Amino acid sequence: MNVAKSAVARPDTRHFLGYRLVPSRGQSPGVGLSERSEKRLWERLKELTPRREGRSLSAIISQVNAYLRGWLGHFGVCTPVAERALRGADAHLRRRLRAIVLTHWKRRSTIARRLARLGVKRKTAWIRTYAGSRATWALSHDSAVERGLRNAYFAERGLVSLVDTFKTRWQSQAAPVQLELPWVTERS
Repeated sequence: MNVAKSAVARPDTRHFLGYRLVPSRGQSPGVGLSERSEKRLWERLKELTPRREGRSLSAIISQVNAYLRGWLGHFGVCTPVAERALRGADAHLRRRLRAIVLTHWKRRSTIARRLARLGVKRKTAWIRTYAGSRATWALSHDSAVERGLRNAYFAERGLVSLVDTFKTRWQSQAAPVQLELPWVTERS
């Protein structure tokens, strides 16, 4: 018996093949991501979206999509309790992509002009871009940048949403049906 893997503990604190059981009141327990799996997802997304590598946004998105599809292939059996973790990973991924776009645009004046082209008020774009000496990571979380580089901006470029794909897969899964066998009442 492996002492490191065996324990008497609450099911929601144990990790098994990347999953953990999440208790629900009055319902059967849900299957969610373990803390280790969630941490690994965030680390892998960070590796796939380097801000200083110089690859195009479309190349980064295609590589991220390939990883996310495979990842969801394994973790697609989670129940809706995993949705909160997926929503957080989605938001973090889009923020990293915003930082990459800002890095590609390089100069503050270019950032302000492009944000104005994307629908942010011109004055707001210039004020928010030049407000303080913020790095691209801090600027990627600014409200003007989030308005200009919306979720739809990345969806148009082909980014797969973890939450949307998970919901689609979850709703399309058919529950197992109990087989009905005919009752034999007479002996032949």
